[in-house]
Amino acid sequence: MTVGRSRRHFCRAALGAGAALVPLAATGAPAATRATEAGATAARPARAASWPQDQALPTLPEPYRLDVCEVDGLSVDERLLLSTLQGVTARRRPCLYLSAPFEEGRHTWLRELEVPYAPVNGLATLVRRYRSEIRGAIVTDPAVPATRNVATTLAGLENAVAATAGLASRLGLPVVKDLRGRFKDATSAYAWAARELWPRCTHRMLVAVDPQRNAENLRDYAVAHRAFVLWADPTRAKEAALLTSLLRGMPDNSPFLGWFPNDRENAGTELASRHGAYVVAADYINNLTVFAGAQRRYASRQPAAAPPRLRRRIYVTFTFTEGDNLQYNQHRLRKLWDDPARGQVPLNWSVSPLAADAASLFLSYYQRTATRHDLLVAGPSGLGYAYPDDWPAGKLSHFTRQTGAYMRDTGLPALCALNRAHGRDINLSAGTLAAYARDVRPAGIWQHWTSHFGTALSSGMPVSTARLVADVHGARQVLAKAAQGWKGTAPLFLTIGVLAWTLTPGDVAEIAQGLDERFTVVRGDQFFELIRQAR
Repeated sequence: MTVGRSRRHFCRAALGAGAALVPLAATGAPAATRATEAGATAARPARAASWPQDQALPTLPEPYRLDVCEVDGLSVDERLLLSTLQGVTARRRPCLYLSAPFEEGRHTWLRELEVPYAPVNGLATLVRRYRSEIRGAIVTDPAVPATRNVATTLAGLENAVAATAGLASRLGLPVVKDLRGRFKDATSAYAWAARELWPRCTHRMLVAVDPQRNAENLRDYAVAHRAFVLWADPTRAKEAALLTSLLRGMPDNSPFLGWFPNDRENAGTELASRHGAYVVAADYINNLTVFAGAQRRYASRQPAAAPPRLRRRIYVTFTFTEGDNLQYNQHRLRKLWDDPARGQVPLNWSVSPLAADAASLFLSYYQRTATRHDLLVAGPSGLGYAYPDDWPAGKLSHFTRQTGAYMRDTGLPALCALNRAHGRDINLSAGTLAAYARDVRPAGIWQHWTSHFGTALSSGMPVSTARLVADVHGARQVLAKAAQGWKGTAPLFLTIGVLAWTLTPGDVAEIAQGLDERFTVVRGDQFFELIRQAR
């Protein structure tokens, strides 16, 4: 969750930044996958697209060469066509990479792939090159933007691309289905799609992207896996009913990838959680078909850090928010990670365990380049973004068991948890905490990003309520106030939730440097071990 401005605001802003493209030559053959630490998990061997029942998200074949197309000069409809082409072709092997001025840099992750690539100019060139893999075009209706989402769903089902009539004609593509004039509005378009297309789609995921603002992000992944695509507000009756009907048709513990209109984060996550689905904020992730294919080794353990000797001190740990947000792992986190001040003070970095399936390259990179002061932990509320106490009775263990398996596999020792019911924050119930303690066995849990501190033990597991801060001055104020109320007779434990959209490692270093001798800043694993010792 964020303060003031929403996740979508920051993601949209990030995609508008960056430098101009400088065409690069091929980088040479892909490097062999590599281990990062003791206990590394082997990358999957070369394989076809697959989605085993015990796997949270599907994976794709390994890319061995990429055509890179610069899309920031293209129209919305041209980018839509390319993203659906990218999804269809990825089933055989990911071969298209759509380049834009991303926050972390246009080619930052592309270079990290270590796959040969070359720029390709012109939409027509790419369509000609991959014409044999597509049947034709699904024609959208400019008067009903929702048809872009319906066309994306159909593109996956029909091995086609989504295009306007003009684009299809210009590129010589036969029309597979024409959506013009069929629907009066988004409601009727999605109702038809739910009736006619949902039975043919995978029911193991649902994808939600804005048909007006979002032409290419996440759509490739939806097409590749024949997912149903929509954009529905959970606070509007008809749209909530549509979401509910689709969620009811999904298996327990399924992912809802994307986001919600009008930033209805809380209502949307509550609705998903009530139906046993978790949210994966991913509507601004780019080239996910490429990263889901580019499997890399990652570690099942992080280097241990022994805690300092327990004393009567104020122990502070700083935890960056937003790790459940898969596109944050790709964009904003990489920019924060590259801050030269990283490593000066202990920091907890929330990340998504789902990167093991969707983008192990990200996880591998962060593990490999971490300093001794960096600790990767799971974002809210484990495997994906969920409000655990909203989960259907008797089914939460499906989520906590898979959360535990993924956290152990990716070496994440602790997690953040958010929990809301009827629009209000609530503490994790005793039953929910017991499920996490039993199935996940974390070092501890950070509960909420809120306006107060708190520390407790539940089922022998430390639970720390995190005080959210958005600027250096605010952080100094809340820490000074907490110190004023401390009598010094016992250790005090404080978690600062660091708003990732507005603060940087350099800011945290500045906050830490301003603390007096009463304070000790520690990593999260040290923090939770000290709580155990103190109790």
